[in-house]
Amino acid sequence: MGGGGLALSSLNFVNHSNPASLATQVLSRFSGGFTIEKLTESATGAQESRLASGYLNALQLAFPMKRNKLGIGFSFEPYSRVTYRVDDAGSVVVDPESDIQESFVTSHRGSGGIQRLGGGLGAMITPDLSLGVRADFLFGIIEESQLTNFQNIRLRDGNLASSTRLRGLTGTIGIRYVLRSFFKDQDVLSLGATYTLPVSLSADRVFTMGQREIADTLGTSLKGDIHLPLALSFGVAYKPNRLWTFIADIQYEEWSTFESDLPLPGYEVGDSEGFSDRVRISGGGEVYPFARSSLNLFLQRLAFRLGAYVDQSYVSPNKNQDIKSYGFTGGISIPGRTGGTSLDIHIDIGRRGTTDHGLIQDKFVRFGVNINFGDLWFDRARLR
Repeated sequence: MGGGGLALSSLNFVNHSNPASLATQVLSRFSGGFTIEKLTESATGAQESRLASGYLNALQLAFPMKRNKLGIGFSFEPYSRVTYRVDDAGSVVVDPESDIQESFVTSHRGSGGIQRLGGGLGAMITPDLSLGVRADFLFGIIEESQLTNFQNIRLRDGNLASSTRLRGLTGTIGIRYVLRSFFKDQDVLSLGATYTLPVSLSADRVFTMGQREIADTLGTSLKGDIHLPLALSFGVAYKPNRLWTFIADIQYEEWSTFESDLPLPGYEVGDSEGFSDRVRISGGGEVYPFARSSLNLFLQRLAFRLGAYVDQSYVSPNKNQDIKSYGFTGGISIPGRTGGTSLDIHIDIGRRGTTDHGLIQDKFVRFGVNINFGDLWFDRARLR
């Protein structure tokens, strides 16, 4: 549904985007998913490049401490990913007197990223108001290298690499409020909001240099902090009846305040002019088209989803050009044989960036699968 759902709460899934929704848990739930992405890059006057990759969406666990009153949840998911390879051809003069040049290719590579391990608690304050808090530990390693290969085998190839280890703590506060019979009888309007604290990541960077894949650690290393900004989110969900759900979300991240003690790709220490505040707007809907059918229980629990989003990125290689993403999403939820279990399949088709000002435009297709399990745990049998 466009990647939103801040105000949603359901017995059929875990909503870790807002810790306040953990309060409404009835079943103990586990979910996990995987996404495959196909990326096509294009630039003016250049051939298209293609890249296919896969990555874990998240692993989530949640269970009620007191049904529909108090719940906790844990999650492990990627916070950011670094995946790139750029080849740059050039030449160097090896004999100034005869002006002899040798050609080479420099490959700039990046891999790794930051992971997020979090735990949250949600409590129902009143039948319509719930609050929640979540603590997140961010950690990871980012590897970057510059490998230079000469065409002449008599010249030594070079490999300069760096490894940056990151870690830090942050937290999120969430709220969810439900308005019943807002426009008409039996409808439900839900409002949700979250505030994520800014975080300072401690960074340790080690450099290596050598030939090809063989590298020795250099004596110098860098230490510093990378300051990530605060984030605000607001969402609304409307259910006119038990068959339909409509949502809309807006997210704001204050990247104009970004600072780092270490240089990063496209960023020099003290220069944050290339950063701007990020804004993401999304919306979508869900429908159970066969819920009124009494012929097949399987069809009654089949759900279809559609959505769209627009995202203004927080960084741009060109200070005069904003980088925006546009996408359309769709999905289907296939129920399992037992209640509380489902297989969710989704697709995301979109475009990011522009070819103006010598920039690169990305066209992407993402296909993902999530598995959700739900069951009653810690349920004591009553004595009669």
